[in-house]
Amino acid sequence: MKEDAMLNGQLKPGYNIQVGTENNFVIGYDVFPNPTDTRTLKPHLENVMNRLDCKFETIIADAGYGSEENYDYLEENGITGAIKYSTYEKETKRSFKKKTFNFENWNYDSNQKLYTCPAGNPVPYKKTVTKKNHSGYLQTYDVYQCDNCEGCPFRELCTKSEYGRMVQRNEHWLEQKSKVKNLLATDEYKKLMKKRSTECETVFGQIKANQKFRRFHLRGSEKVGTEWGLLMLGYDFKQITRQS
Repeated sequence: MKEDAMLNGQLKPGYNIQVGTENNFVIGYDVFPNPTDTRTLKPHLENVMNRLDCKFETIIADAGYGSEENYDYLEENGITGAIKYSTYEKETKRSFKKKTFNFENWNYDSNQKLYTCPAGNPVPYKKTVTKKNHSGYLQTYDVYQCDNCEGCPFRELCTKSEYGRMVQRNEHWLEQKSKVKNLLATDEYKKLMKKRSTECETVFGQIKANQKFRRFHLRGSEKVGTEWGLLMLGYDFKQITRQS
């Protein structure tokens, strides 16, 4: 869990609760052991769609769900995802563009597969590597390395590696990020992102702050799922009362 009240690095057992909402009603929930949200998106969506016997056209989620694998999954299933990636906010700030030694700000020649570093030295393509993550998803990177770091006046600012500056370029990930930026820049999706903050966040706010529910009383994912399900049922009943 993220909580560390004693500041001693002690790990605590816990569950990752996923909630899906529509028009302020909870339409689905799941209990996961995963410490992060990234790998819960696909199973949670599939569980909710199977239970409701439907297919979503658009989903809204926070940056914790934004990953290359998740964007691929959504695109393959015809679902539009209004989901920021983890560095979205940082990359859209002016200060990000001013970071001289961030290779994403360097000049890049796609024909020659060549970066040019701040010192004016070429950083050529060296090799392509493929990595498999915990779920089996494959990510492909092109590796670039500068051969002229020795004696460079900017070396201490640019890299700590004894082998010189090396960077990895994931072309597919860059394309995905570009699509996300273009999508989220539209007025329609700006409104959707604002709506998200009043949907799922409200559920957790009500349960934790107003109902003072911060710990599960039962143990085991099945029992915890039942306990959380009762809370969600009560939440929806309250919504019906408010809207009637």
